[in-house]
Amino acid sequence: MAMNRLRSTSLIRPARLRRHRLIIVLIVLASALRVLAMAAYRPAFEFAGDSYAYLQLARYLSPDTVRPAGYPVALHALSVTGELWVVPAVQHALGLGLGLAVYALLTHRGVAPTIAALAAAPVLLDAYQVNIEHFVMAETLFDALLVAGLVALLWDREPPLWACGLAGGALALAALVRTVGVVLGILALAYLIARRFGWSRSVAFAGTLAAPLLGYAFWFHSVHGSYALSGGDAYWLYGRVAPIADCARLDLTPAARQLCSAHPPSERPGPNYYVWNRNSPRFTVALPDAAKKAAMTDFAHQVIEHQPADYTRMVTGEVAHYFAPGRWVGRRDWPVGTWGFPAYPVPLYWNINAPLATFDGELVARAVSPTPAAVLRVYQRHGYTPGPALGAMVALGVAAVFRKAPRRSSRAEHDERRRIRADCALLVAAGTALLVVPSATVCFDYRYMLPTLVLFPPAAAFGWQQITRVRAARRQSAEEPGAGEAPSWPPELPTADNKDFYDHDVNNRICPMQTFRPGAPTGGGAA
Repeated sequence: MAMNRLRSTSLIRPARLRRHRLIIVLIVLASALRVLAMAAYRPAFEFAGDSYAYLQLARYLSPDTVRPAGYPVALHALSVTGELWVVPAVQHALGLGLGLAVYALLTHRGVAPTIAALAAAPVLLDAYQVNIEHFVMAETLFDALLVAGLVALLWDREPPLWACGLAGGALALAALVRTVGVVLGILALAYLIARRFGWSRSVAFAGTLAAPLLGYAFWFHSVHGSYALSGGDAYWLYGRVAPIADCARLDLTPAARQLCSAHPPSERPGPNYYVWNRNSPRFTVALPDAAKKAAMTDFAHQVIEHQPADYTRMVTGEVAHYFAPGRWVGRRDWPVGTWGFPAYPVPLYWNINAPLATFDGELVARAVSPTPAAVLRVYQRHGYTPGPALGAMVALGVAAVFRKAPRRSSRAEHDERRRIRADCALLVAAGTALLVVPSATVCFDYRYMLPTLVLFPPAAAFGWQQITRVRAARRQSAEEPGAGEAPSWPPELPTADNKDFYDHDVNNRICPMQTFRPGAPTGGGAA
């Protein structure tokens, strides 16, 4: 018996390896890219501004007015090692985990291993994804929490209560890493309600989603005096609309009018100038902080209200930019070179040329190994997910939402297709929100596109599964005898041509039915 068990195991394992050979190859390649990054740029990448702020907040653990404290808490936990290289190492491991989680979800749901591996490939092999994992930045942790929440929701046909609670908690933590996670939590709650899982699951999800956010809002109030997750919304939105503001068309208060630019819109810089540059009206206007914040909020709302066409054109243009071929930026966009593997010296405006800060706040020099760095730079020229490919993924997901099943479908088939439609709608809506919200409130930055690499590809995989199943069902239905013919009612009466027509008599004996002739009397009268 032991020999039989050993023989059966030896036969199963190679078959499993062959079934999953593509994802194994992708994981090996993805690991090699991340090892190259760790060897090429030591100990990490830092973005002057955000990375410095995150490391400082990790030491004091206080809610910031601009950045929520989720990522600083994670950095605080890693700081016990005293080694900065641990941060990108952990984030690279999370990047590999993202690809494996996408693959596991799709194969568990019946997607072919090849299609599932292709859906995991963008997050595993995209050079810009590998690059952002090497930064002391919040994006990788945000992606991990987002995927954890979605996998918990989508794994089972009807997620158990604990899975709904886990999903709500994961998305709440994602919102405390990047506040756009609040929007994703609302979309996930709408998904649960639309699937009609019952009030208990929706309550479990909503409770674990709301509890961390409310707790953080109270903590923020204890420090800054207002209930919020961050206090920088007014600054961001002012910077977003300042380049297009036509103050002659606005009904501004005297305080808000001081925020107008003296230059025509065609000559103005991008949003980041108005948020961060010391020559921006944000810093030159002499107003108390509270009054300035109120003035910026009023200014931004006035622009959106009185220039809706300009604002909509700007937002939709930047969302469409993410789906354009290549990697290019306009003069108002954030430089794409920031998220490339650099050759030194780095241009100042990329914000990645300053010395590195450690957990203790000390500044250290970076080390660069030329050969692996050159390999990564060559790979990054073509090793990224093209914008049109993302657009095709969205189209597949949307097509699955509106794909109609054939009439002759079983109840189980109908329920499964309804489930896939809802899943695709959630994934596409979440990915779209991650592009629309930054475009509407911050600026265009390819960094904001990277989380869609764990949303659009699974939506495309589910969409492909839905479309192929519906097509196969329709083909099968067309090949069946009498397919496409609606049953007549009432049933057709027998005629003289029905030579083989039989029926049961009252004694359950099989006998030929009497031939029926129109106009002739029928049998069956009293004996």
